[in-house]
Amino acid sequence: MAIAMELSSRVTTISLEMALPGVLGLLLDNRWGTVPLFTVLGVIVGFGLGMMSLMKLASATPQKGQRGNDSTKSDSESSSDSESNNEEP
Repeated sequence: MAIAMELSSRVTTISLEMALPGVLGLLLDNRWGTVPLFTVLGVIVGFGLGMMSLMKLASATPQKGQRGNDSTKSDSESSSDSESNNEEP
């Protein structure tokens, strides 16, 4: 359940990073009566922020088939590894 909540939070954050700058630019354009300058700038900034967050998320997600850190080993594997490293020939 905690993994689903974390993933949901990340997806929501990335969605807001992509959408809010464009909406804010649209609001600024409507208020000041400008050509859609701020809307375009907001969309570009939002796209850049969203892509940076997606790249960060993708690089932090372990790929299928990769092992985690050594803390995932069972106690018997850890103790046998440490014993084999301490043996002298």
